Amino acid sequence: MADVARRAGVSTATVSRTLSGIRAVDPDLQSRVLSAADALGYRVNLVGRALRQRRSSTVGLIVPDFENPFFSSLAQHLTKAFAAPGIDLLVFSADSSIDRELRGVHSFIGRQVDALVIIPVDEVESAASISLAASSVATIQLDRRVPGTGAHSVGVSNRRGMRLVHEHVHSAVDLARQPVAFVGAMPTSSSGHERLDGFRRWFGADEPSLLGSFDAAWGQEAATRLIADGWTSGTIVTAADVIAIGLMSRLQAAGFSVPGDFRVIGFDGIGMVRLASPTLTTVRQPVESMSQAIRELVESGGQTANGEPVSKRIKPQLVLGASSPAAG
Repeated sequence: MADVARRAGVSTATVSRTLSGIRAVDPDLQSRVLSAADALGYRVNLVGRALRQRRSSTVGLIVPDFENPFFSSLAQHLTKAFAAPGIDLLVFSADSSIDRELRGVHSFIGRQVDALVIIPVDEVESAASISLAASSVATIQLDRRVPGTGAHSVGVSNRRGMRLVHEHVHSAVDLARQPVAFVGAMPTSSSGHERLDGFRRWFGADEPSLLGSFDAAWGQEAATRLIADGWTSGTIVTAADVIAIGLMSRLQAAGFSVPGDFRVIGFDGIGMVRLASPTLTTVRQPVESMSQAIRELVESGGQTANGEPVSKRIKPQLVLGASSPAAG
């Protein structure tokens, strides 16, 4: 630091303020310090800074996997949300494993992150990981949640999302010609079971439902099953865009028209949706609002007025596409 100060012709205090980013520095002095530091190859010791400031300016994010593009999109939006306050987002994939999820929690706690954002792998089995995280660092569950762990939770209202789908279907679809069916995921995550519950509440428990996993391959398999069962037309409500896209591709490959024969409706509204052909009608999660809510929790240190964990459910939006247009 002294070498940088001599080269820039400033005090070591000015170098410290510039490189720490804690206090504003005159732009000319800042430019001189950064140029000198770059010329000398000086790099801030982030671990040492964290020990001094008791903040690491890092947030950990644990996702269930990277195969679902929705999780990648969430990571991208969170990265943007944390850019302004100068917080780095470190991402770890649990690869759909409870053991790896727990390893990720231990790893981030050991690195003294300021907060931990987790999309739980399983609504029940992830409880130990989430509880450990919440007892050690400000912890926010994103999209999915495990109740009773002491962690904050930010996500969309899945049941409200299915109500939006119900309103669209009953205003735009001739159900006698295109009867409804649900293609979702096994209810091992809160998003899986809440979307299934929402479908059954609004459409009825007797309507057909096929349950698999949150991926395109399952959407393709579900389409094959529907065709084998004699379906030649229908309104297929899915639990995720990635399922919807796989399903549409298999239906179209089999010679069916979307939306002429089959209407298809997704859920999420980011990530893979822009690749859909035709464009996908979907329930969009307002990830910008979700990311902002997480950023506010992180900047507050996870502290709330009453000391209780926050559970924030944000209203989703129905976005109409060509896969299930409005009534003509």
